[in-house]
Amino acid sequence: MVLEGSELTVCHRCYTKLQTRPGAVTPIVASKKVERRPRKSATGTPRRRPRMVDYEVVEDYAKRVKEAREKLGWTTKALAQRVMEKETVIKRIESGRLRPSIQLAQRLEKVLGIKLLEPVGDDEAEPLGSLDDFSMTLGDAANIRIRGKGG
Repeated sequence: MVLEGSELTVCHRCYTKLQTRPGAVTPIVASKKVERRPRKSATGTPRRRPRMVDYEVVEDYAKRVKEAREKLGWTTKALAQRVMEKETVIKRIESGRLRPSIQLAQRLEKVLGIKLLEPVGDDEAEPLGSLDDFSMTLGDAANIRIRGKGG
């Protein structure tokens, strides 16, 4: 809808109220607030957006990598080839002189079957992207402002 030359997005209830005022608004489109439902996967369960989480490499990464490699009976060269990295990089990781990047740690986890990454941050934090489905109308803003003044 257009109000004094500005295009506004309003809920259906507000649109209906404004429509009854003579000459106040020119309707463009009556937008209804529609609740979005998560899409369903092939199994029929709702899909959820992956939660954005920061990870860091565990403190004892060098020991874990070396022990896992030795358990598999691989040389540092064999491991380097499997994770598409230089052998010197693997040797420096195993000696603790080089902390692997997140991407390299993920490749090492996959190839060696170990855990090298742990989530970082506040466990009770709001998942990123959770406000994407939220849209505020003028009516919502007015209600917030009125309630905030003691009403």
